[in-house]
Amino acid sequence: CSHPMSTTSHAPSTPRPEDPRVERTRAAVIEAASDLLVADGPGAITHANVAGAAQVSRTTVYNHWPTREDLLRATIDSIGRVKPSESDLTGPIRADLDALCEPLVVDLLDDQRASMIANMMERALHDSTVVTVRNEFVSLFEQAFRAAFERAIERGELRSDIDVRRSMASIVGSFVFARFMSNDGFDRAYANSVLDEFVRVNASR
Repeated sequence: CSHPMSTTSHAPSTPRPEDPRVERTRAAVIEAASDLLVADGPGAITHANVAGAAQVSRTTVYNHWPTREDLLRATIDSIGRVKPSESDLTGPIRADLDALCEPLVVDLLDDQRASMIANMMERALHDSTVVTVRNEFVSLFEQAFRAAFERAIERGELRSDIDVRRSMASIVGSFVFARFMSNDGFDRAYANSVLDEFVRVNASR
């Protein structure tokens, strides 16, 4: 008769998520993906490219990030600044705008990151994955802007009919124009002047 153990099938052991080997692999893949993103833009973030750069199998990358959107989202997350948190928005509105815009200001002041932003904007014209991930990040910031504005209206700092999306477009558009389309250039003093002007123009009467 057969050995009792032969009737029991054992699934192959898979590393647990907290396994240090798994974490090291994830970190190596994201580091490689981050380097690709900064150097070549979002178009370079594919499972094949990242696997080659990280020197791991394509299957390994797919196991952790099943879709290209997952991979691109995680890569942007890894090199981005802290996402806006509504709990950090304590007023006044000018201080909240500083907190909300600081990640973008820092990125635009860095040549490599500014180039990546420009590449991202161009890529979004014809790459649906980039569009999806971009929209997710914009949505996060819009929620934070909306919370800051609503609290500022309650405090009597901003006019009650302010449009959140147009306000974001005005602020971010001014930054992007100065950085990429103006000989005047972009610096922190310019960013501060944009935010000062925004608060002045939209102050509650």
